[in-house]
Amino acid sequence: MRRVVGVPAIAAVVVTAVLYVASAALVVVGELTTQLQNGLTATHAASATSAFEPVLYAPNGVFAFGFLRVGDASLDLAVVHLPSSFPLWRATPARLGDWSRPATLTFDTTLVLTDEDSGVLWQTLNTVGDVVVLLNSSNLILRRYDDDSNVPPWQSFEHPSDTLVVDQNFTGSSPPLISNNRRFAFRLGKTFMALHMEFYGGKTTPMYWHHTALEAHPENATEPPVYGRLDVRGFFGLYLAGGEQKVDTLSFDTFLQNLTGEVFRRMTMDDDGNLRAYYWTDGAKDWISDYRAIAGDDRCELPTSCGAYGLCVPGGAQCQCLDNATSVTPPTCHAGEETTDLCSGDGTQQVEFDVVRRTRVSVAYKDELSPETNKTEAECEAACAGNCSCWGAVYNGASGYCYLIDFPVETMVYEADDRKVGYFKVRKLPSSKRSRMSPGVAATTAVLSLVLVVLVAAGAWFGYRLWERRWRGRAGTMEQELVPGRYKDLKSMGSSNDSFK
Repeated sequence: MRRVVGVPAIAAVVVTAVLYVASAALVVVGELTTQLQNGLTATHAASATSAFEPVLYAPNGVFAFGFLRVGDASLDLAVVHLPSSFPLWRATPARLGDWSRPATLTFDTTLVLTDEDSGVLWQTLNTVGDVVVLLNSSNLILRRYDDDSNVPPWQSFEHPSDTLVVDQNFTGSSPPLISNNRRFAFRLGKTFMALHMEFYGGKTTPMYWHHTALEAHPENATEPPVYGRLDVRGFFGLYLAGGEQKVDTLSFDTFLQNLTGEVFRRMTMDDDGNLRAYYWTDGAKDWISDYRAIAGDDRCELPTSCGAYGLCVPGGAQCQCLDNATSVTPPTCHAGEETTDLCSGDGTQQVEFDVVRRTRVSVAYKDELSPETNKTEAECEAACAGNCSCWGAVYNGASGYCYLIDFPVETMVYEADDRKVGYFKVRKLPSSKRSRMSPGVAATTAVLSLVLVVLVAAGAWFGYRLWERRWRGRAGTMEQELVPGRYKDLKSMGSSNDSFK
């Protein structure tokens, strides 16, 4: 059995060296725990310095399941590819645990993650299992001893987070692949696959890329939907549900190249909004990119590369703000992420907003928007201005197409055509927020004010001392002039009339 050594950033060590585990509930092969049985209790060490605490290993030693630190201080459960330290699957509970506090994983027919403060963070719902195993495919499954159907009560392959691996079926009913920053999603329709932006917690999901299966027939209502599967030979195949009839193939760069050695592939929804495929070979130091859904090298083709109300200039991919020509790095044209639309509480009125107009502007993903045709520029703007669910409108004076944006305005693209104009709404902040300084500015202002007060006080004190010193000097002179002298001295004092003679 091969052991993984020299794993970066991950302690691929015997689980009992890091965690307290009920040993009677473990099956240990060699030095690797390869099976968890009912009665398991594993506790995360709050003082752990490693980013990953393994509880369970795949027989090949390449994958492990355990506690994962997310960001600086959060805790999750994950299946990790040990050679690269990459999490292929995460439980992603709605409320993450705190890495600095103890957390407990238990298995008593179902897997449950709890912590002292929040109680249950995550669990495998409506499942009954006897053992938990991690397969060499990286699939985490619950098994029953008396079940001969080979269909596990629960498996991680049916609950992906942001990544698919080889031979993992992805269907229209599967949870979407959601990027780690929770801003993008990969979903499957009946005959197509698509990428979406996520707004309002997933309530609004505008599409910015899609691919329709070439041999699927959307007009045939009785045809089964498609499902996707990543193939070790280097492609993502789309098949008709219920069988192996392939209706499309998305070929990767290494398709049919017969790569030597062991190759492991994954497809991940990345945080920049692109869907990419990667592969890992023995002895590799990093994942190698093999496919991109949005294939262009220009960041302007990605939907949010310059942020809210940003303008991306192709070529150098320079970011500007829609309301001026200021370059921004990183893009911070309008801080804060929108969490609701511009409609008031009853949905009939609009909240207050400012207007930004810009020429030479377009949308990179306008093919995914449904345009209104035969409009004038004024009509296009008016269609958005009176609609509280509309955030902006882009008008093409050459074609008469009007594209209404019914989600918060993200990166627009510069196009050198004065006939392409944009109208954008910017929510007005409450007066208290508009006048409120940021914490950094407030702290700087407080320090400067304190320094100014000290300088004024010091100046006043020195001024007083200087005045006091001068006053005392004058007083001494006056005393000398008024002290009475001896009578004989009076004779020496001249007089105009010499009356004393």
